[in-house]
Amino acid sequence: MTPTEKIPVVTVVVPCYNLGAFIRESVESVLNQSLRDVEIVIVDDGSDDPKTGTILDQLEAGGLTVLRTANCGVAAARNRGIEAARGRYILPLDADDLIEPSFLEKAVLILEANPEVGIVGCDAELFQAASGVRRLPGFSRERLLSENLIFASALFRKSQWQEAGGYCTSFRFGWEDWDFWISMTRGGCQVVRIPEPLLKYRIRPDSRDRSMAPWQKGAMLLLIVARHFYSYLGSPANLFTLFANAAAKKR
Repeated sequence: MTPTEKIPVVTVVVPCYNLGAFIRESVESVLNQSLRDVEIVIVDDGSDDPKTGTILDQLEAGGLTVLRTANCGVAAARNRGIEAARGRYILPLDADDLIEPSFLEKAVLILEANPEVGIVGCDAELFQAASGVRRLPGFSRERLLSENLIFASALFRKSQWQEAGGYCTSFRFGWEDWDFWISMTRGGCQVVRIPEPLLKYRIRPDSRDRSMAPWQKGAMLLLIVARHFYSYLGSPANLFTLFANAAAKKR
């Protein structure tokens, strides 16, 4: 970094595995943000689709940071991107999703004004295979043990990602974001949801979470329980609700 180079306020981390058909649109949504102090770090998670490789090469040639790794899964790709991030705030963004132009500016204002707040999320507008606005329930640490209350694309402090130990890479089939939010909020940080659909959430029939087999869901739920055993021990009623709710999750 040169002495005159400005350090970004936010780093948007975009893992990409064979999603070249969508990533340009995703990147454009970040470049169109009203907040200008933003860097984009794309992590190529071992894509083996030639078209995706070509598009990523073009984005890199255009000045974006593209990190290339072997295929290790979304959690590892996010961790790799966050490690390289220069921004003090992090937004994970899936390569097929979009954010509205005002999202980062609104979320940063909340974090800057409220040191006790660690995560700022929003509602989501569904598109492609579904439509409408998805509004998640109000946040509580108790309820988070039985259902995910935060979309994967929420803004958080890089320092708290470090304190939480990053994303657990054992979640190869999905729900690594849910586990991460439990880890993040266990220390007491507050969560704010902006009541606007500032995330555009693409619904694809072949998406990772929607295509999870029942045994994969069961394995991921058991891993969540194992990793947060003492939290569930203090709230045993949530165990039944956890399995009942999560079996039908499409997030």
